[in-house]
Amino acid sequence: MIIGKEDQQGKSSLARKFTALAELTKLESFLQAAIESSKVPPSETRKLLKSNSTQQVKNTALYQFMQNLFEEIGLGRLEVVKKRTFQMEFVVEKNPVSNLYTDAKGKRTCFIISDALSDFFVQDLNIPAEAEELECKNAGDKACRFKVELQPLAVYRIALDKTDENIIEFIKKEGTIDGLIDELDLVQQEMDYRLDVLKTYHILKEDHTLTKIGQTYYKYGKSVIDDELDEFEPPWKTMSEISSSISDSSSFAEALSRGMGNDIEEEDVDESDVVNLAKEAEKSTSFAQLVSKSLQKKEDENDG
Repeated sequence: MIIGKEDQQGKSSLARKFTALAELTKLESFLQAAIESSKVPPSETRKLLKSNSTQQVKNTALYQFMQNLFEEIGLGRLEVVKKRTFQMEFVVEKNPVSNLYTDAKGKRTCFIISDALSDFFVQDLNIPAEAEELECKNAGDKACRFKVELQPLAVYRIALDKTDENIIEFIKKEGTIDGLIDELDLVQQEMDYRLDVLKTYHILKEDHTLTKIGQTYYKYGKSVIDDELDEFEPPWKTMSEISSSISDSSSFAEALSRGMGNDIEEEDVDESDVVNLAKEAEKSTSFAQLVSKSLQKKEDENDG
């Protein structure tokens, strides 16, 4: 049988879709294994949240761990490019995920990195967060750029510690910072730093009196983090164990990607099943969702 050019292109396109699906599934498997073992103590999260610039963020052990973790998973090298009180932005210039969608033009395709960023902040840092891709190479942009929006109350409750709360309480009662150093046994440099942080978080005005947010925080928003919770080891001290859990997280995707190569033999698959699966894959946001659809379809067929 002579295969026409359009048929060849169709099979090539289908092979690429299956390869991309296999790679994405492998990344999701690695991501799940990594997130489950990467919980970060609040004391380290505070250092990240209190950073006032991207350079300060880069100097934290948490950010450096985050970079290493994402590279270990296979999601590329994250670079922080913007730090605001409740927002961070990252760029992945050589993005391996976008390379899986070379046929996609004019679209943002790297949802798995957005999901990974969101999962990391939510599950490992205990900060409700939403992440989205702002720019994508496949949409014609120079690099893939992601924004993470952090839930403000959660940020306050982790970023501000007991000393910060003591400062707020002192100012609330005294109406001034006079005598604060002696009362809390602080050195001048630490007091200046903490006052600047409280201004950044809109707790204090420039004259060091409480803002409305500061008044509200004093009444309702004090830290819910117990000191004991700061005591567990940060995950970068056990990075070798995390690396091992990632490498051990075998899945259908790994087996498929190893066995598939660059070609799909026609006799290895049923054509109608392949077409249906490809259509479902295009409509699914993750491999887990695709599997769920497939299992539900089988259950419906069995019940019928």
